[in-house]
Amino acid sequence: MKLDLILKSIYEAFLEHPDPYRPDIHLLELLKLTLYYNDFHFDNQFFLQICGIAMGRRYAPSSANIYLKKFDDLATHTPLINPLLYFRFLDDIFGVWPGTVAQLKEYEAHLNTLIPGIKVTFSYNNYTIEFLDTFIFKHTHSNGLTTLQTKVHFKPTDTHQLLHRSSFHPRHTFNSVIKSQFIRFKRISSTYSQYSFTSSILIHSLIARGYNKTLLRQQKLKIWREYKEPPTSRKEQQKYTEIIPIITHFDRHNLRLNHKWASIIRENPIFQKQQKIPSPPSVSFPPIKNIKTSEIY
Repeated sequence: MKLDLILKSIYEAFLEHPDPYRPDIHLLELLKLTLYYNDFHFDNQFFLQICGIAMGRRYAPSSANIYLKKFDDLATHTPLINPLLYFRFLDDIFGVWPGTVAQLKEYEAHLNTLIPGIKVTFSYNNYTIEFLDTFIFKHTHSNGLTTLQTKVHFKPTDTHQLLHRSSFHPRHTFNSVIKSQFIRFKRISSTYSQYSFTSSILIHSLIARGYNKTLLRQQKLKIWREYKEPPTSRKEQQKYTEIIPIITHFDRHNLRLNHKWASIIRENPIFQKQQKIPSPPSVSFPPIKNIKTSEIY
């Protein structure tokens, strides 16, 4: 990413989406300072980064997406054959090509002329392809119809080094690790057999890291049968936003108090009549103060 093109693309994004309360000039000036004066020390020498954004900058992913917006527009409106599908996640692109391999290579060469420093290298296949953690393939049904299906893809370097059960973390952290992985597998897998196969790999790896085998199998079946994607429309979200929060400090005494309080509310007929209040109530704990959040006098 060229530094001058980063500033230009963000300036154009500001013009396209004006906001009278946003200090555009000052933001661009601050951005310029962090881009052009990023020096670092290595091997007893000082260096100045003259291309790209420093690793770890919070605005780097958003800047990259803004930087490549022009690339996406040009890539989907070319004088050549355009892809039927075109999706990009940061620096990874997925598409469906309707032409020949020769035309695809011509399209690839064209993309590499759009923005200086941006080069794409295509991987293509007539039947299967990997994209991030997803394996996409053609499947022909019994009626002769061919569709695209997906299943989980593990890279050769993936060793499944998830959080070890002996780590000193709250119990719910380990449950969240298990649940989040199975949810990801369900989202990606087109069929239960594909979900079950990749889940067995995960279960085998987590057992080796101290997790309970029975709990893993129970969670696997529960996620497949019961998990549903959260609502996306505001009208549906409104049903779940009006809750009773139970907030206390995080310790064993307040934890027991919170669960007791929640059980009383659930069993109280007065609250059960309130349609807008879901059950169970939400048990939460305030964030613990640290050096970052504490006031310094």
